[in-house]
Amino acid sequence: MKLILFLSGFLFCNAIVLIAQSNVTVGQSATADRNNGYYMNPIIPGNYGDPSVVRVNDDFYMAHSRGDGFIIWHSKDMVNWKPVNRVFLKGYSRVWAVDLQYFNGKFHLYMPVNNYPGRKENEKGFGNFVTTATNAAGKWSDPVKIDIPVPKGIGHWGAIDPGFIHSNDGKNYLYLSAGWVIELDATGTKSIGEAKKVYDGWQYPEDWNLQCKCLESPKLFYKDGYYYMVSAQGGTNGPSTAHMNVVARSKAAIGPWENSPYNPITHTYSEEETWWHQGHGTIFDAPDGSWWMVYHGRLKDFTGLGRSTLLMPVDWTKDGWPVVKNSIPSSAFIPKPGFGENAGDGMMIKDDFNSTLLHPFWNYDIKNSSLIKSGNGVLQLTASGTNHRDGTQVSIGAIHKSFEVSVELQIPLSGAKAGIAVENDGLTYDGYMATFSEAPDWRMNEAEKYPSVKGHVFFKIKNYRKDISLYYSNDGMHWVSFGKGLRIEDSYRIKLFAAGSGTVVFKNFKYTGIE
Repeated sequence: MKLILFLSGFLFCNAIVLIAQSNVTVGQSATADRNNGYYMNPIIPGNYGDPSVVRVNDDFYMAHSRGDGFIIWHSKDMVNWKPVNRVFLKGYSRVWAVDLQYFNGKFHLYMPVNNYPGRKENEKGFGNFVTTATNAAGKWSDPVKIDIPVPKGIGHWGAIDPGFIHSNDGKNYLYLSAGWVIELDATGTKSIGEAKKVYDGWQYPEDWNLQCKCLESPKLFYKDGYYYMVSAQGGTNGPSTAHMNVVARSKAAIGPWENSPYNPITHTYSEEETWWHQGHGTIFDAPDGSWWMVYHGRLKDFTGLGRSTLLMPVDWTKDGWPVVKNSIPSSAFIPKPGFGENAGDGMMIKDDFNSTLLHPFWNYDIKNSSLIKSGNGVLQLTASGTNHRDGTQVSIGAIHKSFEVSVELQIPLSGAKAGIAVENDGLTYDGYMATFSEAPDWRMNEAEKYPSVKGHVFFKIKNYRKDISLYYSNDGMHWVSFGKGLRIEDSYRIKLFAAGSGTVVFKNFKYTGIE
């Protein structure tokens, strides 16, 4: 079941940072850092899957899959992170697992994209693109499409999840899902020749409960005479035990590849574990010579929070294979890296809308950017569409199992509907009355109306472990329950929206994590 609060008029909202339940919460901030020499996963909670990390001297940068572009994160100690850039790719959508690299004095971000300018009507699968920047926090170039003929039998989505490697003989290669590789030119932006299949993955036990073999997300590095490739298998969704990270190595950048006898390097063996679907990893070294891996996982029983980013220390066996150090559980208190200062911002759940730029955590359709205006302490949404599904909106993923969120709305007395929602159900305000509604639409006849100050109302949603209660107020201090509740399951996405006509103002948006 889904939740929405509607209000007609102008939309104002504050940003929320994604936080998992195991993180320390102080006020409206959360961090994996326990401030006692230990950290606890996740390092970036919420829906931040398919992480890719690159180190440039003493600085770490990370990017994830994103629907309409990407966020660049920066860290000095790998535990505390700060978003330094939000890049929207106008005309591009369904950006899947990216690969962040640094070479030739530039950052390179390789990405598979499903919808993009110039796509042919009969074209299948994803296209692979690369965008570059000399400064990760600065301007990124327009994406360049890498011509990679889709190999036959690679699957419905085509060649996805690119992974770059520069070989010792000066050549560049781009690996793709299902074990395919293609050579790139010296700039790393154009393909040479045809793609070849060079790796079949790791043969897991037949009795394992997985979604599919789904060999994907190759991430490569070089160490002590070997090229290493970390791949995901088992399927991103499906059973709690589906996903995993496996490792292979080769003396040459294009194989042949030998699988590790210690595979898988990460895997959820039981639904009782704290983290499910543990896969899609990147292994990298740190300035002090230590080795680490970032990957994603879903929180047990709360998969709707999305795929959070986890960090684990890596050790090396005597025969040269990476393994999770001392078999530390991903849910344990883990010693922090012994280098780097805290360059993060505590992942503050805050956006006072004094800036003309929304916080990077907000999601919205770039095509509607002209309808969204932030500044002077308010967020204004010019209404469009007919309801919360197709109206002007901004959204963010919740980060706690339980949370409370409230907002003040100011709306025109006619023409607009606006509100706040969790998933797709909740409360609507039409300028005169607050209306409880829940999807599917056939339930609308069960709506109940409550009086409110004309053009001005406060809404609050309280979520306790997926059980939702709804409140309204005329002054933001004295709250009245709507007397009806909801149950959410699939998504923890909160959105503010305006539909109909006119301009709606939202302000005093507050998010508080409960657990």
